[in-house]
Amino acid sequence: MSDQDRTRADWDDLKAFVAAAQAGSFGAAARKLRVSQPTMTRRIEELEDRLKARLFDRGLKGVTLTRAGEMVFDRALTMQRASMEIERLTLDAEHPEAGDVALAAPEGLGGYVVALEIADFMRENPAIRLALDCGFHPDRPVDAHVDLSVEVIGPNQPREADTVPLATLHYALFASQAYIDTYGAPTRLDAAAGHRFIAHAGQAPDRAGSRTAAFFELTAPALVVNSSTAMLHAIQRGAGIGAIPTAIVTVAPDLVMLDIPPLASTPLQLRHHREAPRSARVRRVADWLTAVFDARSRPWFRPEFVHPSEFANWTWPSATMRG
Repeated sequence: MSDQDRTRADWDDLKAFVAAAQAGSFGAAARKLRVSQPTMTRRIEELEDRLKARLFDRGLKGVTLTRAGEMVFDRALTMQRASMEIERLTLDAEHPEAGDVALAAPEGLGGYVVALEIADFMRENPAIRLALDCGFHPDRPVDAHVDLSVEVIGPNQPREADTVPLATLHYALFASQAYIDTYGAPTRLDAAAGHRFIAHAGQAPDRAGSRTAAFFELTAPALVVNSSTAMLHAIQRGAGIGAIPTAIVTVAPDLVMLDIPPLASTPLQLRHHREAPRSARVRRVADWLTAVFDARSRPWFRPEFVHPSEFANWTWPSATMRG
């Protein structure tokens, strides 16, 4: 074997390196790649030996990239994405409606809208493997490649060519009945500002409209969270009031919308990444998502505000595609 062959990085070692960098530990990376931990450790050590550089700092709680490791990771990730793209293109040619589709969505929408509909889609499309990334760990995505993403559109943000309108979220103030029984139900925005307010760190008032900005100026949050799940449970248990999309009533009917007009109406869009629209399986997932957010049968997604008290007059059919 030549000196060049001995120093050339093996692709399997690079895949092991990327997995370890994303997982934060050799053990988790080994489970992801379905190899033993000794095999994973050996591959990383052989890669470090070939490159004559230490790529990870080892610690009791896992591993972190060194400066050299960060430079290698950036390039190795590019190689991995190129390899995945080659595999996807080949699969598209041979089996256009089979394979992987990676979908990204904000945590609240991913958990309380998409995930609730996903079982029917999986049953009817067994050849499609979904990866749903809700952004809990941005530095460790569930898939390095994203085909589709559900995104919030900011004020005055122009719609780009690779996106399509999806739905509208109407943010209103909600509380539990127990909270209202104890502290009362404000009917004016300035009165609501005097109550215990639960804020989501992702709800930027400067992006949500003047009404929301005015409310945030009047109130000081008693609790700030970065999880829609934590926010919902806190409000349900009577911790305070919070601004939540009215769609939440479909999964948390115990919440009570205060008699105050919505603070903001925020459009959603579906973005197609790279060559995604050309893939039959990605188009199938996109069509399913369009049905999941269909405002014709789900009034909480309509551009105009529909009060939650009227939701019961609408039928919520399964969004799963037929045929």
